[in-house]
This record gives sequence, structure tokens and C-alpha cells, in this order.
Amino acid sequence: MITLVPTGGLGNRMRAIASAIALAERAKTKLRIIWFQDWGLGCNFNDLFSPLRHLHIDIELKEASFLDKYLYDRPRIKNFFIPYLFEKIQFDACLYEKEVTTNFFHHFDFLSWCQGRNVYMASCISFFPSKLPRGAFDVFRPIPKLLECINKTGRSFPASVVGVHIRRTDNITAIADSPIEIFIQRMHQEDKTISFYLATDSEGVKQEMKQEFGNRIITSLNKAKRNDRDGMQEALVELYTLSRTSLILGSSHSTFSITAAEIGDIQCEIIKKG
Repeated sequence: MITLVPTGGLGNRMRAIASAIALAERAKTKLRIIWFQDWGLGCNFNDLFSPLRHLHIDIELKEASFLDKYLYDRPRIKNFFIPYLFEKIQFDACLYEKEVTTNFFHHFDFLSWCQGRNVYMASCISFFPSKLPRGAFDVFRPIPKLLECINKTGRSFPASVVGVHIRRTDNITAIADSPIEIFIQRMHQEDKTISFYLATDSEGVKQEMKQEFGNRIITSLNKAKRNDRDGMQEALVELYTLSRTSLILGSSHSTFSITAAEIGDIQCEIIKKG
């Protein structure tokens, strides 16, 4: 069996889960996913998605309990590294975030590593296969009330809509590499008949874009935040609405932009300096 703890933000976790599903299918083994809330994603899985279903493997998704923080969480200073002791007892082998990432870039054989064993992984990236196949995110189904919001916004789109994802707040690299000025320059290259669907975690970005492009900007009226359930549900709606545009202008070092493009099977053009 594979036990996965997906980490990071929404795009990161979806990519890690999609990879673990692909790995479990190839290894012909059961997959258990333990979902922890933290500052980067402040809600339960079932606040966002309907239960995961797969035709070929058994998937169990568990919302982490208080006890799970010591049995299955990533060993860290904040938990005094206690989970490390329990995980070494419970599992044949463990790979934590940095190891998964390093091994991926060194072409590690994850399939051979997990076959016939009870293993643990914590990951914030897609690690198997080397490139996620088309349809890898089909296993995710937004809960009905969020899907209704996604459909409502999508139906209101004009004929030509380009998606724009501008990541701010805690992503220092995205802020440095993808400043708003170059988004504006790139957006002015589009025909004036083109509208833009803007997804962002910054209220300031919303206001600046509205001042620059007026009613060509389509964006959520809700306050941009990511640290509670309402904020994360809004992020999921934005992710899937972005996937319904014709092209995404995305932020550097943000899996959100790339994941939206892969869900919709559309192009993602990363906007960055140089």
C-alpha cells in the first residue's frame, strides 16, 4: 500500500495526488491519502471535492485527526519529529518532500521502490510519471455547489476570454519573476475585443487590473484569501474557471497556473522577466 500526505497549496496537492494514483495503478496496490489542513490550505478535502473514484484501484482519503498529526504528518520541529518514529515502525520505506523532489529530478524508479511494499510519501509535486498524462485530473470532481459557480461563470463568458493568473502574497519568486507590469504589457498585445478572466490572491491586483482594462476584466467579487474554507473554495472555483478559458497567462513558479491549463487541456504561457 502507498500512503500519501499531499502538501503545499491546491495545485501542488492535486498534482501529488494525481501522481500517487498513477503510481498505485501501475503498482497494482491500494492508495491511502491523509489530508492535513495548514496555513497553505485551510480546509478539508471534502469542502472542495466529491470523493475520489477510480476504476482500477482502491483509494481511501482520510481527513487528518489530532492523532494523525503524530502518526502520519511530516516530521518537523513543530511536532518534535515524533511522526518519524511511528512512520519508521509502520512502513517498509518512507520518502519525505525533499527526497521525493530530489529523486524525481534524478530519475528515481518510484515504481520499483513501492512495489510489494507498504510505503509512505509526502510530496508537493507530480513525481510519477515524468509528465502527467492527459486526463490525470479527471478523478477530481468539485462539490456540487462549487461546480454550479464554475458553470455559472463559464456560461457568462463572452466569445473570447483569456485567463490570467497572478500569484502574490507568500510566493516571493512569483512576485519577483512575474511583476504585474509585464502581465499588463502582454495583455495589451491581445486584440481589444478579448476579455480577461483574472484569478489572483491579491485585492490590489484586482483593482489595478480593473483600472487598466475596465470592463474587459472578469474576476470574483469575493475577497481574495487562501487561509480558510471560504477562501479555498473560491480558489477552486477560480482554478476550474481558468481551465475554461482559451489560453492562460500564468505566474512563474506557480503550479496553480499549470494545473488549470492541464485540467482544461489548454496552453499556459508563463509571464516572467526575460
